[in-house]
Formats: sequence, C-alpha cells, structure tokens
Amino acid sequence: MRPTRSSSATRTAKVSVAAGLAASLFALAGCSSSSSTTASSGGALKGNVRILANITPVLTKAYYQGLVAPFVKSHPGVTVTIESPSGTDVQSTLQQELVSGSAPDIVASNLDLVVAPQMTDFPDASWVTSTPLSDSNKVDGKIWQVATGEQNQSLVYYNETAFQKAGISTPPKSLADFTADLGKLQAAGYVGLQTAGEWVTGAQFSMMANPALLGGDPNWYTERNAKKVAFAGSAYDTYLKAYAGWIASGAVPKNSVGEKYQDSIDNFLAGKSGMYIMGNWLNASVDSAKNLPFKVGVFPTPTVDGSVPKQMSGQAQPYSILKSSKHQALDLALVQYLVSDKAAVTTSLKSEGNFRAGYSYPGTALDAAVGSIVNSTPGSVNGTAGPGVNAGFGNELNTVVQSLYTGQSADQAAAKLDAWWDANAGQ
Repeated sequence: MRPTRSSSATRTAKVSVAAGLAASLFALAGCSSSSSTTASSGGALKGNVRILANITPVLTKAYYQGLVAPFVKSHPGVTVTIESPSGTDVQSTLQQELVSGSAPDIVASNLDLVVAPQMTDFPDASWVTSTPLSDSNKVDGKIWQVATGEQNQSLVYYNETAFQKAGISTPPKSLADFTADLGKLQAAGYVGLQTAGEWVTGAQFSMMANPALLGGDPNWYTERNAKKVAFAGSAYDTYLKAYAGWIASGAVPKNSVGEKYQDSIDNFLAGKSGMYIMGNWLNASVDSAKNLPFKVGVFPTPTVDGSVPKQMSGQAQPYSILKSSKHQALDLALVQYLVSDKAAVTTSLKSEGNFRAGYSYPGTALDAAVGSIVNSTPGSVNGTAGPGVNAGFGNELNTVVQSLYTGQSADQAAAKLDAWWDANAGQ
C-alpha cells in the first residue's frame, strides 16, 4: 500500500488560496534545502550516459537535456544522451533492448516489477529513502527505483463554460450524478467525456475505479491472488457497467479509441468536450495553452456514494539504473543529482505540477485547485502496478476497457479480467 499523503500541499500559487492551505504551502517552502550530492563533487566521473526516457508532450527530449545540463557542465568528460522509446512505450523498448544487449544505462520511467532484477539496488542512504514513495515497490526489501515527486491521478478536469451551458451548477460527486451530467453535456452539444486510445482508456478507468477497489481494502490485489475476491462483483464491475452505459448512450463516442493521447488533450483544450479524466500533469498543458475559450476546473473522480475518494497516486519522473551499465558510479551520481538537488527537483516538480514534501514553487489557480483536492483526500491507493500486481495488468486492463467499445458487455469484461489474472498469477 502506498503511504497516506501528508495533509499539507507542496506548492504555492500566484492566486489567493484558503488561509490554511497558504500557511502550509509557505511553511513547506521554508523547509526546503539544497542537498549535498555526490554529483556536485566532480571527481573522475567520465563517460556517456544513455537515458531511455518517457517522452510526452511535456517531458520532451529538450526538457530532459535541460534537466541534466547543470550536471554535465560541472563534470567535464561527461555526456548524457536522451533516447526515445523505439517500441510502443518505454517498457516494451527496454525489454527489446535487454534481449538485444543494447540496454541503456538509466531508465526514466515507471517500470513493472518484472524488470526489477535487471536493475541496480540503490544504497540505503537518506537521499534514497527520502524520495517520494520510495518503499512503495520494493523487491526483497531493496529499492530499485527512485523518483523526484509524486503525482495524483484521480482527477476530472472540466470545461466550466460547457457546464454552464448544460445547466450543471456544481461538479458531480457520485457516479450517478456524473452519468447524468454526461447526458446533459451531450445534449448541450459537447462530447461528455474526452478519452482516447493508446494507453489512455485503461488509465482513465483505473483513475476512477482504483480508489473504490482499493480504498477500503489496500490488500485487494493480494487477496485476488489468493482467490478470495474477484473482479466480477467488485468495484471494477460497477465502473465497467457505468462505462459501458456511457458508450451506449453516446456520451463517450465509439470512435474515441481511434484517437491518440495528444488528440485527446487538443480536443479538450479546444472546448469540444465537457470532462477529461487525467493526472495532475495535465496542468502543464493547460498552463501552456494560449487563448483558451473557457476556464478549466477540476474535481475528484466520482465515487458510488458521493464520498470523497482517495487519490490514485504514483511516483513522478522516477529513475532506475541498469545492472548492465558500465558507468555505475556515474549513473548513481547523476540519479542522485536528479532526485535530490534542489534546483533539479523543483524544475521537475514544476514541469508537470507534481508534489513533494519540503518543496514549493509558484503555481496557477489550477495548481491551487489540485492542491486543495490533495489536502482533502483521505489517502492514496496504488495504480495497476506494484507489489501483488501481476506484470502486464495495466496493459490487459487497457485492452479489456477498449473491448467495451466493440460490443463486449461489462460482465464479459470483468470475467475476462478474472481469467487473465488466474492465467498470470504470480508473474
């Protein structure tokens, strides 16, 4: 189980915020301090480090190059090469490169536990253990992945103008109200819920359903391995039925899975859709958009009973070092710099609107709104990877949710998840 978040937000905003939130923000700002890292000492570290990175509309090659530039400048003889995935994603690319013997030195992406044996264990040092959620995916008690921040993902961004035209006065809290509001948005001429194909479909589903699945039972995945519970009849079943109904009603267009991730962002920011489920990294895209035709609001994903949900939370911009790398000391120094140098961490957090206790930075009204949600959440839950989760579950969930678009029923989808889990138990 991922640890419960502190009740304090971790960034400041350029706009006025509630007194309690503002006090916690500035208190955290006062706690920040630069870390003394191995990277700053220079020494005989030399060589070229290859980083296989998760490239996104925000986390571009240029972003990573800028992030490592101060380290490179202070270490003559060191170069860093940023590499994009050649496969469908970082995970598949890494597997291909491991087989071919051309693996990178460092991976900058969340990875499935299945590749942990290929990674170098991080030392039991304070700069490692103080990184966000550092103990959330240990293998045999060892930390093999460290991150610069933490992301909150059970969020619904919405078009405030669309809500007004549809006659929606307040954001929905319950699943029933959410469904009703999708219909109102559709009647007002909007796409009710913006989604896409690629990885987006399954990710949005887990952002909604995991707080319900794991919120009251953080050991659910372990219990599923012991066959004490099943997806059929679970919270997943409830949300699958709701999702199938949204497709059937047209609130979610049947051709949505043909769109790419960037298309979904562009469509939402163009004012074509009413709601968009996504993690807090969407803030960066909203903040960089020019002349938006509407104001973007945000609220927590809906729960069945309308209660405040826990947030599906995960490590932000994590790093792992390959055992096969011939630059272990250099790799470690670079990763230490990336996750503990004050300027590097602040740049990382600000890039996607992420969080970390002890750090703050100027933000926007939308940042403050997400911070308020984080303050009020009763805790956090895992995503579709981590201890007790069979490798590849996230990809299977994505496939199953997309099958709803081609006519598979919610009951069939839940049964398919159970069959897959049983066939892949222990992996």
